[in-house]
Amino acid sequence: MTQGRGLVAITGANGTIGYACVVHALRAGYRVRCIVRRESAIESIERGPSLQEFLGRDRHPNPEERDGQEKDSIEFAVVPDNTAPGAYDKALSGVRFVVHVAGVWPMPHYDPDTEIYEPFVKSMDNILQAAKKSGTVRRVVFTQAGAALVNPDDGDTLGTDMQLVLDEHVQVNPSVATMHPPIPSPHHAYCAAKARCMTHLRSISRSCQDTPSSPSPYPFSIIQIIPGTVIGPSELITSPKEAKEKMDRMSKAVLFNTPKPRYLFGFVHVEDCATVHVNALDEERVTDEELRKVDWLIAAGTSPVGWTGRDVWGEAAEMVDREFKGEVQRGVFEVGWDKMPINMPYRVDSTRTEKLVLGGEAMRGFAECVREVAEWYLGLLKLEQKGEGRG
Repeated sequence: MTQGRGLVAITGANGTIGYACVVHALRAGYRVRCIVRRESAIESIERGPSLQEFLGRDRHPNPEERDGQEKDSIEFAVVPDNTAPGAYDKALSGVRFVVHVAGVWPMPHYDPDTEIYEPFVKSMDNILQAAKKSGTVRRVVFTQAGAALVNPDDGDTLGTDMQLVLDEHVQVNPSVATMHPPIPSPHHAYCAAKARCMTHLRSISRSCQDTPSSPSPYPFSIIQIIPGTVIGPSELITSPKEAKEKMDRMSKAVLFNTPKPRYLFGFVHVEDCATVHVNALDEERVTDEELRKVDWLIAAGTSPVGWTGRDVWGEAAEMVDREFKGEVQRGVFEVGWDKMPINMPYRVDSTRTEKLVLGGEAMRGFAECVREVAEWYLGLLKLEQKGEGRG
């Protein structure tokens, strides 16, 4: 483990991507400031098995095991309202890097303007301003979404042929990028907010590239990452019931024959997703010069040229039927052979990201991700049957 890489602030640290980034950053030698919205989230994070070795003697459950570590490698900041002016000023004080993961899922009962669109846009602005005020931040990573690439008004007409390519130069949907409140639905608001943030941040980066002699408005580099659907085990989940409830929609559909998900913009193992985010902070590995050659990084597994959505889904379904035959026969799993997402317009090609950030190592494919989720679920089920479940 490399020591002394500096302090990185991670928003949404109790979420799926955020928590995985916390673990990966600590293992990579960074100190981490976890930014959450509620005090209760701190306790949840601190219970994480992978974080125990990074807790100091005063908080570790077995202080005698902390001979070489008196202080935590982890600290916390609570930002209840990330839309408030100056919301992140204190939270980013003294940090060297920022990974901004926190966001809002477009729940049907949310107000499209005030509870989805504005939080995304205002929190982005607050991160930029706080990072600038800090005087210490050198690089900011923003987690984005494939939802910015499509127009919700197209409905479920995008098909599953995967004729479009989602790579480091994929284009944001221009109609959605110009959408402003009032916005008709939560789904519209989510797509519009992501599109607005992505185009705004890209314009900042491009203005610096186009006029290199002019001073940058921000004294740090900006990286945007588009992840696919995040798939994989979570050590914060302790029962098979909770695992099934919180499992990603793709794995749930193929393992339990649940309703079809609506969209798929690629897929990524949670650990691969975290690795892309954290490795992107390394200014020697990912130089500013290399960043000028791409619009964003893609955290999603590459699909073979010529494959359709049915090929991707079929490979995973066949794997479940073959490798978990006993569980399928007993009804533990029910293969969702035809439950592939309704809209799969993009074939992911993340080879450039893999070369730049992962040293050429390929990210895991959908079938491999689902296999790990299935094994994780069965492990929790076995522990429950033995009466050994945690929590």
